[in-house]
Amino acid sequence: MPNCDFYAVPSDHEPLLDWLFAERTCEVYELGSEFEQPLRRFESTSRVMELFDQYATVHLQLYVIGAGPPFVPKRIRLNPEACGGATFRYAAEGWGLIQLYLSSAKPTRLEVSHTNHNSLKRATAWAPTIQDLASPEAWDFARIISFSSRLNRTIKKQGVAKIGSRVILPGALSLWESGLSLGPYNLGEHDKYFKKRPNRMQ
Repeated sequence: MPNCDFYAVPSDHEPLLDWLFAERTCEVYELGSEFEQPLRRFESTSRVMELFDQYATVHLQLYVIGAGPPFVPKRIRLNPEACGGATFRYAAEGWGLIQLYLSSAKPTRLEVSHTNHNSLKRATAWAPTIQDLASPEAWDFARIISFSSRLNRTIKKQGVAKIGSRVILPGALSLWESGLSLGPYNLGEHDKYFKKRPNRMQ
């Protein structure tokens, strides 16, 4: 399951999203809708960036166009007693969707941002437990992996440092140098895991 864990803030996410929308390879959806609201599809960087006014982490799902069955939001039944009277919401689910979770800083800590997706092997193993999704065989995982690899390379090329195995983008580096934790790493305590790169990472 190709993945990329990285530290970034909204100013770092903006050029990544610009690249994503310019690519026109994917449809970009929110992971889950608000109660009794349609699932949102985003078509511009600005619409995604607005979400950081409400959420510390923006959870997106990417559908690689032509790499699977036509995308249809999944209706999720809710217990109205536990959800303020709401009876449903929608979710972006599918064996071949790519996760793109983008974090922003809290007062003392920045959590990791993240990309990931299933492999055909993993999706096939889990398919018997979830009956209402199209077969994993209906997805073109070679095409999904190809785009996912480009996405991860784009993120890493923006990196200016690493801590452990995680790349750090410029805005996140500024916060680290000011003393903000990059969860679970703390300045002064975990410096041996940190390496600054003078040039863009390859």
